Amino acid sequence: MSQDNTHEINGISDFLNQAGTQFKVFDMGRRIQEIPKDDFLSFEQGEMAYPLPLQQQAWLGFIVWTEDKSAELVIWFLRFPLDASGKLTSGIRDDFVLRLINKDEKQADESNPYGYKPKQEQLATFHAKAAKILAQPASSYYEHARDYFSGKPGFDQWAFVGFQGIADVCARLDENDNATQLSSAIEHIPVQPFEALAQCLEHESLDDSISQAIAQLIDKELAKADGNANYISLCIRALSNTQNRELLTEQLEKILITPTGSNPEVIASISGRCWLALQNEASCLLFLEALANCPEGQEFFNLVIIDLINIPGMQDSIHKAIRSTHRSEKLSQAIGELFKNFT
Repeated sequence: MSQDNTHEINGISDFLNQAGTQFKVFDMGRRIQEIPKDDFLSFEQGEMAYPLPLQQQAWLGFIVWTEDKSAELVIWFLRFPLDASGKLTSGIRDDFVLRLINKDEKQADESNPYGYKPKQEQLATFHAKAAKILAQPASSYYEHARDYFSGKPGFDQWAFVGFQGIADVCARLDENDNATQLSSAIEHIPVQPFEALAQCLEHESLDDSISQAIAQLIDKELAKADGNANYISLCIRALSNTQNRELLTEQLEKILITPTGSNPEVIASISGRCWLALQNEASCLLFLEALANCPEGQEFFNLVIIDLINIPGMQDSIHKAIRSTHRSEKLSQAIGELFKNFT
């Protein structure tokens, strides 16, 4: 495709279609999940704000392949800055497409200013989801992970379980009775492998059996005199994408009324993964109270609020909670300091 055809290309989707390729797009920021093509097209045409911004950027993963699948998959990881309204500017979109055209290859390597390298944990989940969506087999680590979650080798025998295998199991909860097996295993899993499991489960839509098992872990940890806030933050991440939204709200409210709710790791897990639950006004107010009491202080308070209000649909929830007549003096002071940044 030559530079002479630049004027014929109208965005990334158009470029890929004209190049005779198929593609899928994933959000890689708050949660690794496929973005419907129509939504991505609206976003890249500047018609809609990016639904899941993180740090005022859109973090994207692309899988690109030829229609006859004769060539290897091409994978791009891209991040685009967003304007004040959360949209992609045509200038940035066109600059990226022009770079692809001038490179004369369907590639977006790390030399591209929009390219980035995800963390290894994200890569594992991305590859697991891509293989599932494209009807490809799971990795060679899959069966070993399934064996571990069955409990056969003993739950203390986790050292040789590959992260990729855990990601594959989580991406295939609807296969091989994986969801049932995992829900039975959760209460027995030591902290170290549970951390890996939580990092994978947060990207999956969980059924009630797994969700209830995680909720029980939260209840047990909160009941301890020396409950571990970091472990609870992992439980929050694991439960964050449950289909049972009422259960998630109930668990978050239990946590937020305890001192553990003001732990920065807990706050970060809720704001980064459970933003939908904060659209509930009562939950949002509890969250803001916990945030105001977080030992990280005012700067952390400001960063969390600014990040949340950049998510489409969150501004009204935050504003209602901020205006609540039931807010504490501590929260009122934190809000006052926050507003000083905008005056």
